[in-house]
Amino acid sequence: MKNVFSFVLFLAFIVAMYGFAFSNVPAADPAGKKIFVDSKCASCHSVTSQSIESKKKDKIVDLSNVGGKLKVDFIKSYLLKKEKIEGKAHPATFKGDETALTDLATWLATLKQK
Repeated sequence: MKNVFSFVLFLAFIVAMYGFAFSNVPAADPAGKKIFVDSKCASCHSVTSQSIESKKKDKIVDLSNVGGKLKVDFIKSYLLKKEKIEGKAHPATFKGDETALTDLATWLATLKQK
């Protein structure tokens, strides 16, 4: 009986350690963040809330709160130069496909500062 109890206790320990080991696995970056980085958007924009720093030193646009101001559809249109902000179109037209554009715009729309 003592051996059965020890075995059950050992199994419970293994299951607990397995759960603990995988509970701290960091979540993968969202697709939109990867597209932002791969498309070199950080050459002009920072997202300090996501630890993305612009390579430019002046006139940096921080997008950490862009989702607090703009919606997904507007962001998509702006990146395709169909919309303007303060009378100005985005300097570069997004060159990815529709899925990548949607992923990027959706991710940007989630960026909201408290």
